[in-house]
Amino acid sequence: MPPGPRRLSRTNRSQNECSNSKNSPVTPAIEPPILPKHFPFPNISVESDALFDFLMFFFAVVSMILQFLNMYKAVWWLPQSYTQNTVNFYLIDPNLVIFITVIFLRRLYYHIACTLISKALSNKYEELSKLTRGILFLFFFLIVGTSGAIVIGNQPKTSILYLSYPLVVYVILFGTQVRPFFETVSWCSKGRPPIHACSSNPLDVRRECEHLKSNFNDRIKQICFTSIVNAYYGGFIPFSFAQPQLVFDRNWCLQHVVYIFWSTFVFSVTHMLSLRYWDVMHRSVLHLGMWEKVEPGRNLILVTSEWKDDVLWPGGVLVKHEKSIWRAMGDSNSNEPGDKSLNRYYKLCIAPSHLLFLILVLHSLMVLYQMIILIKTHMWYKILAQAIMLFFNYYGMYKVFRDFLVSYSFYKPSEESVRRRERHRQLNKMHQRKHI
Repeated sequence: MPPGPRRLSRTNRSQNECSNSKNSPVTPAIEPPILPKHFPFPNISVESDALFDFLMFFFAVVSMILQFLNMYKAVWWLPQSYTQNTVNFYLIDPNLVIFITVIFLRRLYYHIACTLISKALSNKYEELSKLTRGILFLFFFLIVGTSGAIVIGNQPKTSILYLSYPLVVYVILFGTQVRPFFETVSWCSKGRPPIHACSSNPLDVRRECEHLKSNFNDRIKQICFTSIVNAYYGGFIPFSFAQPQLVFDRNWCLQHVVYIFWSTFVFSVTHMLSLRYWDVMHRSVLHLGMWEKVEPGRNLILVTSEWKDDVLWPGGVLVKHEKSIWRAMGDSNSNEPGDKSLNRYYKLCIAPSHLLFLILVLHSLMVLYQMIILIKTHMWYKILAQAIMLFFNYYGMYKVFRDFLVSYSFYKPSEESVRRRERHRQLNKMHQRKHI
């Protein structure tokens, strides 16, 4: 037989192609999705908005007083001391104290005023709500502007930049809206409360999750803004408006600013992101699901299903979307493959205990650091300031630890869900081992 390449006949080639197609891995049959089951959430006590505003006002004022104590403490016990007071009150600007206190009082003032107006106007209150907020804001701005002008009159003109810095942050976060300045939880940029409605319509599920994600972002902005305002006006402004000749421990005062910021952040998280709120978002992501991109590698996977936006996909199924292969990770999946924003929302809300555990660890480290400082320090004003801040942080630590324990025990995946997901994963691996 003459040398040369051997050519297969058309019949043999067609037989080989048929045999290759038979040996190619195919996705397992699509099973109906498991509809999420929602269990009654345990009754966890949460303080009202009015009580939270009062506690936050009390904490901010106490933190401000401690910062003034750190700066203006006196040595009254010395024989030749010129004062008998523990603090040099004559060095403190009372106008600055009034200005800071009014800033801290904004939400409590707004809540009390709205309550009185609602009782006076009854049903007409809803119609006049925008006008009421505008009037309350103008009256509050008049008080703040007057006290701020008095403070600036006794200081260099550049001090107006120090007092107005949080206003710039507010405009960046919220624009020209008035409600976020006064309200904490009830405000939402899209005007709808965060609620969950069980639905098997993927379009409705995605729309609901987009709304809840927007509401969550609004609350994060509120938490950050509240923490910045309390730390800035309660800790940094007294530090910045001190007399040039005043001698005090600057590092200690800056450390106190960090204490105020983190403590306010923890208090705000436990209230604005309460367990009830986490439960609403967790229920929504159970319907949303998530997709994981599958890298085909050297093997060929025959996927017969194209992703459709009006189909509720079961867990473990493989679909094609935008020239890529995706695997469903949830029991019920209505999310669009490749949507990074909703994927982050799913990862955050499917296990709220992860974020709470991170906050708990950071807060515990700060409490431990404060305890070490309290043991080592010997200055009376430092001992007093550390002890009071530790008292507040113990309360915050208790609330975070309680929320973590409840969320960790309540949001464990069911055994049926774990078995079904593992079965689909094993089937996909088995098909991927087959070569063409």
